[in-house]
Amino acid sequence: MSIRSLAYLCVLLMMASSAKGYSQEEADSPSSAKTANISPDARLIIDQYISATGGREAWQNLESVQGNGTVSIPAASISGTAEFCITPGTYRNTFNMSGGKVQDATIITGRNGDVAWQLTGESDKYQGKILEGVERLKSLRKYQFNQMLDLDANFLSVELAALEEVNGKPAYKLDMVPRESPDSTETRYFDQASHLIVRTVIEGGGPIQESFYDDYVQVGPVKMHTKTKRMASGVVLMEINMTNLLVNKPFPDSYKQMPYEIRVLLGEETVSPPGGKKTPDGK
Repeated sequence: MSIRSLAYLCVLLMMASSAKGYSQEEADSPSSAKTANISPDARLIIDQYISATGGREAWQNLESVQGNGTVSIPAASISGTAEFCITPGTYRNTFNMSGGKVQDATIITGRNGDVAWQLTGESDKYQGKILEGVERLKSLRKYQFNQMLDLDANFLSVELAALEEVNGKPAYKLDMVPRESPDSTETRYFDQASHLIVRTVIEGGGPIQESFYDDYVQVGPVKMHTKTKRMASGVVLMEINMTNLLVNKPFPDSYKQMPYEIRVLLGEETVSPPGGKKTPDGK
């Protein structure tokens, strides 16, 4: 796969993307110091959602969430596998895809403690990147058990905007401004009957992104969606189907250490000799 093809895939994935962890420096920043403006009716709707998906105590007592399934980018004839693992201080989200302009492409987003990173490449050739600033904060907010649990830590404001229909059913429309991106708005739609999130619209910093969520299932003590359809300008960018979800299972030992390429960027490893090969897990 060429560099141009990999860059093309990265653009598609970034367009399809929608992440509580702050360092002391970030906690002292103006945006994170501001008191959140969250309306009482918005809190009530979020509380109903949390209750419908298992309850606050069930979410807070989770030790890990893992899943795997399939991913496709229909417009580019690309398909493959998707998997993720999340614990309170670690996460790993992996896409492996082929088709169209790309073959055997891998994109991995991860967190180990305070370090958030991304790895892209093919076969045994990878390029690492340390996520910093807003990009890092967005990743940290996105990849947690449930970012709705702590509205004040994750959002500057949350307001009930309207009651609209999603797929023919009434849903509460909540406008939510993320702390790390005060110039953007994430609008979430909560089904009036089930109280589940069924749609998200993200505005600011690029094309308007839209996601639909379906097929919620009970996974241990909580309920999670298994199907995601992401769109922009009326075009389906990505479809994700998580066929297997698990909670409170041991986190893979290989994920507890950052990949070799990321450790090199951090100065924890030296570059291997010419011809040396490393996997994303540093082996």
